[in-house]
Amino acid sequence: MIWIVRLLTFVLFLTISGAVGLAFIIERASRSPLDAHFLTPWIERNASAQLAGGTVSIGETRIALQPGQQGAHLLLTDVTATGGAVADPLHMDEVLLQLSLPDALVGQLRITRMDIEGFRVSIRRETDGRIGYSITPTVTQPDRSGALAVPGWGDVAEASTSAPPAGRGPDTVSSGDAQRGLNQLRASLTADEGALALFEAVRIANAEVIFDDTLTDKRVVIHDATLSLGTDRTAVRVDVEGLFEAGSSISDGRLQLTTPLDPGADLAFDLALNDFALSDAAAYLPAALSAEERTDGVDLQLTGSFRSTGRLDSFSARLFALGKLSEAHATFLPEPTLAVTGRRRVGGAGGWSLSVVAPAIDFASEPILRSYLSDTFSYAGEIGGTVGLEVAEDGRLLGLDFATTVSPGLLTIPDLYTRQVRLDAGRFEGRFTPEGLDFTRLELAPVINGRSLPLRGLELGIQRRPDGEQAISFGMETDWALRPVDILALWPDVTDDPGRQWFEANVTDGQTREQALFLSLTTTRDRQVRIEDLRAAIAFTDGRTTVTEGLGQATGMNGQVEINNGLYQIELARGRLGTIDAADTSITVDLREPDAGTIAFEGAFNGALRQSLAFLSRSNVGLGALADAVPLDRLSGTFGATGQLRASLQQPARFAPVFDFQVEVSDARVSNFLGGLDLSADYLPMRVGPDRIATTGPVRLGKIAAETTTDIRLTKGGVEELKLKATFAGLIADAAGLLGPLPDYIQGRAEGALTYTQTNSGQRVLEISSTLDQADINLAPLPYFKPIGQPAQAEAIVLLDQNGLDSIKRFSLNGPALNLMGEIDLRDGGTALARAELQNLIVGDSGIGRLVVVNEPEFITVTLADGQLDGRPLIEAIVEGQGKRHANIITGDTATNATTLNNKPWIIAISGIRRFVVPGGKAFTDITLQATIDQGAVHQFDLSAKAPPHLPGRAAGLGNLRASLIPRANGFYRLAFQSDDAGSLFATLGLTTDIRGGEITVEAQSALPLPKGGWLGRMELNNFSVLQAPVMIQLLSVASLTGILELASGSGLQFESLDSNFTYGNSALYLDDLRMVGPSVGLTAEGSVDFGGQRFGVEGNVTPFNILSEFAGALPVIGGVLTGTDGGGVFSAGYRIDGTFDAPAVTVNPFQVLTPGVYRQWFQDIFGN
Repeated sequence: MIWIVRLLTFVLFLTISGAVGLAFIIERASRSPLDAHFLTPWIERNASAQLAGGTVSIGETRIALQPGQQGAHLLLTDVTATGGAVADPLHMDEVLLQLSLPDALVGQLRITRMDIEGFRVSIRRETDGRIGYSITPTVTQPDRSGALAVPGWGDVAEASTSAPPAGRGPDTVSSGDAQRGLNQLRASLTADEGALALFEAVRIANAEVIFDDTLTDKRVVIHDATLSLGTDRTAVRVDVEGLFEAGSSISDGRLQLTTPLDPGADLAFDLALNDFALSDAAAYLPAALSAEERTDGVDLQLTGSFRSTGRLDSFSARLFALGKLSEAHATFLPEPTLAVTGRRRVGGAGGWSLSVVAPAIDFASEPILRSYLSDTFSYAGEIGGTVGLEVAEDGRLLGLDFATTVSPGLLTIPDLYTRQVRLDAGRFEGRFTPEGLDFTRLELAPVINGRSLPLRGLELGIQRRPDGEQAISFGMETDWALRPVDILALWPDVTDDPGRQWFEANVTDGQTREQALFLSLTTTRDRQVRIEDLRAAIAFTDGRTTVTEGLGQATGMNGQVEINNGLYQIELARGRLGTIDAADTSITVDLREPDAGTIAFEGAFNGALRQSLAFLSRSNVGLGALADAVPLDRLSGTFGATGQLRASLQQPARFAPVFDFQVEVSDARVSNFLGGLDLSADYLPMRVGPDRIATTGPVRLGKIAAETTTDIRLTKGGVEELKLKATFAGLIADAAGLLGPLPDYIQGRAEGALTYTQTNSGQRVLEISSTLDQADINLAPLPYFKPIGQPAQAEAIVLLDQNGLDSIKRFSLNGPALNLMGEIDLRDGGTALARAELQNLIVGDSGIGRLVVVNEPEFITVTLADGQLDGRPLIEAIVEGQGKRHANIITGDTATNATTLNNKPWIIAISGIRRFVVPGGKAFTDITLQATIDQGAVHQFDLSAKAPPHLPGRAAGLGNLRASLIPRANGFYRLAFQSDDAGSLFATLGLTTDIRGGEITVEAQSALPLPKGGWLGRMELNNFSVLQAPVMIQLLSVASLTGILELASGSGLQFESLDSNFTYGNSALYLDDLRMVGPSVGLTAEGSVDFGGQRFGVEGNVTPFNILSEFAGALPVIGGVLTGTDGGGVFSAGYRIDGTFDAPAVTVNPFQVLTPGVYRQWFQDIFGN
């Protein structure tokens, strides 16, 4: 192209001679073009000179003025140039020049415009950086080597003649001489005779421009091109319009090149192409843009500048949808789909600073984002915003800044999530470097489980270390309302960290108000993940969380859970754990040490006692001892507690639980706590610790009010000892279940103290000490009664089992003339006696060394030994109940039934009793007794005793008594007793003291099977005397037997024998044919002695001188006449005794006094009538 300028220089500076000629030409040319053939030789000559030996020929020259434009057109046709600088012949059909008339008038000819058509401009850059040009007619088709340097001007880029090293691109050629070449071109344009001195614009139409770049192996062809070269003397501008062919793109477009004429200034370009693939310009753009991947056709607007060295210095590329640039006008420019700007970095690693702006692009299809960020995060969806890159000269990424927004799509962060996160919207701002990724602004509007959440900010940072590991930090703090499944969807799952595992396994329901999560982890080269820091805080309502496997789930929770690297802190405003309601409570689960997990509670709790304690006892937190310490199945009431607990989560536990609770119990009740009695309290404060449960306060034991102190000592997960101490006051009857049979004997109020102890061996002991001043004691049938008001004390040690009373290990009862001490074994939950043993028993006048009662399955044995016994109540009860079914001989106040001790036979053994008091106050000694009592009646006995002498002078060894009752067949019995001192026997029994000595034998048979009938028997009494018997004295006195009366009133009447048949029944003795025989008098009797009515009804005969009467009665025939049939004597008196025991009435038949027997019967019958 330089040779054209030289050629035209001649034309531009030709001399038009003569002002007249010039004026003539101007005047004619202003009307129409004029031939100017006179100029043709001169133009040819000077133009040829410019070709350095070449030849220029011009067919025709014409000239025309342009009114109003201060210029004229010079039209040259059929122009041919050959030789010299022209490698091949060059033919131009027409060359149009526009002249500046003002310059011409002052003698300076300057061309303002030059138009040429039909040329091919070829430009070639060699691998060494040298550039060559050629211009040929478009009919010529030179190959790429046809672009040669124009002689005389040199190369634009005179680089080294050697080829560039391998791998050098368009930005890597040497630039020293290129700077000089461009400056030479600028100098030639700005010189006084330079091109800018000659013309202002050059236009080549219908041209073809070919640019061959050997350095990049690329060719660019501009078809049907129009080239315009213009200048304003400060800069040169080249405009090229045409059809651009580059690679696979054929685009209609425009190129503008502008360079200031100052030495060292950059060369600016402005390129606009329609339907162009940026990949076809990849060789000339920074590699960081990955232009080779942008193969889609777009409308492109590319501006920039080249340094004077020929290297690209800056650029701005704007990509539009197809057809959008053709719609653009001065007031409207469509928004580009992608805008990229770049500028070379100065210093350091060199390279480029790039900025990419896109309103909406697909992340996966945008190579910059995909190349640098896809390993860190990617997005399936549209993304818009700005990305800034810092790229080193060697292609290394120094930094990438981004500020983008996203439309609905799927976010992938492989270092955090194994799955994609769906977003409705988002905003990403941050910086990516080879050292890592930092988000300065990360806002997401995720779609979680089908629910859209509002846009909120998150934190994410990734730092890469030289050893190949990378540190990742993630955080979010939002006010989203989430369910647990939503939180898990947002919680990074690439690590399945312990916090996420715990949350997924334990949190099953709830609604969050706000949540915060901060996660720091390290990934290794082999993708192993190590948690460095994990913290979370989640505020929730109506939550449901599994606390431990044993404790189960806490429900209805309002509060916050905080996670700090294996430490899980749950703060509850309210909630429910199992059966326990909690408020203002903290639950801490510590899993920071492997196999050493702990759980801790602190706060306020309340609930139902039984359900709550049962729940805790089976919760595997070390409180199993509660089930042993408290009878949960019999417990009711409510509680409120404050305190704290810490326990091991390992099984077996690594340490015993540590806890301290202050408990307030309300409306508490333990059914059947002690001996069937309920323990209850309206309000009771407690202190519960790992080694001790203690309480003090008022309670009720049954109906008995008590002030208690309870101490439960725990050890090794069990109850070592439970101790309850109480002071009480109440009715003894209200403690019947606790005291066994004692309330049958002691009635009224009692007060005192008790201690209940339960040990880990299962032993349960109740110690009672009571004052019985306000109680009466009635030990019937024992002769003892203490009324209310007299002092008495009772103590007992009671053993219990889980069913109730087991035994009374030791008890004592002390009062006026009373002392009981012993032990009682019970069975059937304390409802039945098993065995009782008393020692040193003192009851009134009774004192027994040992009393043992054993309740065998079929009978009861009673053993008494060593002591003295007042047997009057017992005898009276037996006598009263004899013959009565289910008669009660135990107490006089307890009703007899099938479950009492009276329901089975009693086998009684008495030995070593020194004194036995009988009714009347007298006592037998040396008692030995074996007896059987069944249903309140004596069925068998064998008695051995001694009656003390009631009169002085008894011989030694007398007074012995033997008595027995032997059952016969079919319910009949035989009763017998005998004594060698009848007088002492009768006196001891309280029957009479008027008999001395005598040997008595009594035998009787039951009249009917007992208990229906009485007794039929016979008694014999020998060798006895009757002394001072009031009835006898009265009888003898009425019969006027003076001598005999004196004997009876003095030394007594002696009798050799007494025998009689008798019947006993209904408390009455019926005598039949009683005969008493003595040396002074004889006596017969028959009738009744009513012991119940205390009356006599006896009659008979009294006979003095009994030997004569016996002799007479023995006489044949006459004996019966003399003595009579009534058993009287020769001389007898009939008598009758009526009235009470205290005032008997004795009468004698006056007609019978000393009447022989044969007549006495007559008078007796008459008297009886």
